[in-house]
Amino acid sequence: MIRPLLLSLSLTAVFSLAAAEPMPPEGFVAIFNGKDLTGWQGSDKYWSVEDGCLTGVADGKLDYNRFITWKAGKVKNFELRVKVKVTPDGNSGLQYRGQERPDLGEWVVTGYQCDVVPKNADYNGMLYEERGRRILAHTGEKVVIDPQGQPWVVGKMPVQKFPGGEWHDYRVRVEGNHHRHWIDGVPTVDVVDLDEKGRALEGVIAVQVHVGPPMKIQYKDFFVQHLPEDLPILKAEAAPIPADAVKVVPQGGGKKKAPAKK
Repeated sequence: MIRPLLLSLSLTAVFSLAAAEPMPPEGFVAIFNGKDLTGWQGSDKYWSVEDGCLTGVADGKLDYNRFITWKAGKVKNFELRVKVKVTPDGNSGLQYRGQERPDLGEWVVTGYQCDVVPKNADYNGMLYEERGRRILAHTGEKVVIDPQGQPWVVGKMPVQKFPGGEWHDYRVRVEGNHHRHWIDGVPTVDVVDLDEKGRALEGVIAVQVHVGPPMKIQYKDFFVQHLPEDLPILKAEAAPIPADAVKVVPQGGGKKKAPAKK
């Protein structure tokens, strides 16, 4: 009777260990171990590990967004895959090629962001630039950002809703100045950034808790694949802006759109 019991306990321990150690797909590395915040830096007021997940909680009283940053390295060309669950009114984002900016406040990170906003299908999975050019592409938009930093819509994709309170697969792939996001395998944005002064080609990965209503965000199975560093930067000839393209609607800018200059 003792041996079967010991075997059962051993198997339980093995399965528990396997659950705590995420197994990345081939070519990827895990950047969150499912057990503690090793490799990450942020305030324990907002961030912890809960049920094997990187967990952020905000009480609705934040005066600005707070980030936790992966400190084990920077990313240049890469693919990121992660499972995400957020409360229905929550707002978060996957920051990449970001810059830590303590001069702007505690735990502030600027840069590109794949938004996590289940209550707004036009924002969920969009490309935003924190403390910078702001909305670069709404969900469902193919965009070229011109050399002066103005984003132009050059194509459209279907927009789907992904409910809050459920797990969803987020994916970000960046090659040179070409950015693409997906949720559950559905493409959400496709952007070429021609703005040499405004864009970033390297930086940190981080995630955020957002100002607004009380929220809880969880991340698990957080994997990154580093792509070759010498991938080409797309030029204007490879990403033309049609004469009938319209400007990306700025944040708070309503629905008015201006046609591209001929």
